[in-house]
Amino acid sequence: MRGSESKLTMKSCRDLPSARFPEYIKSANNRLYNVIWSEGPLSNVFLVKKPWEPSVRDAMVELINHLHVSYPCVNVIVDENVADELMSEGSSVDKQLDSKVEHVVYTGTKKEIISKTDLLITLGGDGTILRGVSLFSNVQVPPVLSFAMGTLGFLLPFDFKNCMSCFALVYENRAQALHRNRLECHVVRNADTKVCHEAKEEEVEVATVRNKRKRSVTEMEESSDHPVAISEKQEMIHAMNDITIHRGSSPNLTSLDIYIDNEFFTTTYADGLIFSTPTGSTAYSLSAGGSITHPAVACILLTPICPRSLSFRPLILPCSSDIMVRLSKTNRSSFIELTVDGISQQDLHPGDELHITSETVVVENDKIKKQKRNNGRSAEAGEYSGDGVEYNDKNGIWCVATNQNQWSKDLNSLLGFNSSFKGQQNKKSHL
Repeated sequence: MRGSESKLTMKSCRDLPSARFPEYIKSANNRLYNVIWSEGPLSNVFLVKKPWEPSVRDAMVELINHLHVSYPCVNVIVDENVADELMSEGSSVDKQLDSKVEHVVYTGTKKEIISKTDLLITLGGDGTILRGVSLFSNVQVPPVLSFAMGTLGFLLPFDFKNCMSCFALVYENRAQALHRNRLECHVVRNADTKVCHEAKEEEVEVATVRNKRKRSVTEMEESSDHPVAISEKQEMIHAMNDITIHRGSSPNLTSLDIYIDNEFFTTTYADGLIFSTPTGSTAYSLSAGGSITHPAVACILLTPICPRSLSFRPLILPCSSDIMVRLSKTNRSSFIELTVDGISQQDLHPGDELHITSETVVVENDKIKKQKRNNGRSAEAGEYSGDGVEYNDKNGIWCVATNQNQWSKDLNSLLGFNSSFKGQQNKKSHL
């Protein structure tokens, strides 16, 4: 499809080469990993943007033009909603494109895009990263290069004005990435409530149709990126930030039975629970009183939301923990809400079980010792990091980073860590 006299052409990504993932090589005395495509440079770049934001759209077009001019072998992919947005703004888009170069942008279904993406580039805030990564929920996630153009920017190490040099680092195998762990969420439904779930799904489908009729064009574009319908049908979902169970609109506290490593831990009465990755420790978990955790720490954070018992404090559990939460049959409400990275899932009912584990691989002690004896050597991709954890290429999320100390800088510049109220007035953001 082609816009009227437009410099930009849209084609299907179906015939593009299949995705190729890089190797992640750890350097000695550094938490970051070198990102290397050993079989030749990357080919396909998937761009994700904050929807219908003119400044972000202009930035995306600028990046597309740069890639077409400087890297003619790189294919640019966008989702169907962004493709429609670019084509609908034909005149303003054409003004930014070099007329001497052919500009072809590829699009397709989510399944097709997943199978073709070598590198994920996000333009927006932290929510844009979560939306882009959620597309790869149950498959291997390509490396993520993110640029700060949104409201929040704790996951955004790069300013867009440096986009050309940043992409050059990635393309030339000179970039480094930080491994961020994900959580696996498995929902086991109680057989006695299957009929209730099926009825609930029908209600959700009807409500979705009704809501779409009422929404404006802009809201429909934003909601089309919202993978609720897909998530509801999945048995396993991955979370980059957090998994939350909450009483929602119910006036009653939830009654939750918590098991850790197949042993009963406690029953809590609270508004809900948050299970967070270290990456998500600065999000909802922090607002609920949870600890701030460095993203390189392999752990699971368990944070209660307004518990009735004041002695139920936030916990930091090892990444080897197998956590199970069951909605007690004595719970006064017939359901509680489940969200993964802010995306609503199918409600939990009495007898349903929520199993949460870490995606990180835990290494046995003898292998840890073997790695510690070889501290002077660089670890190959998928080998042991020296802290008892194996960062396999296929698990977690590899985020291109500036340096290994970016986290501490963000704590001070974005969160105003340990600063006075007076100091907050002079706080500067990198956005």
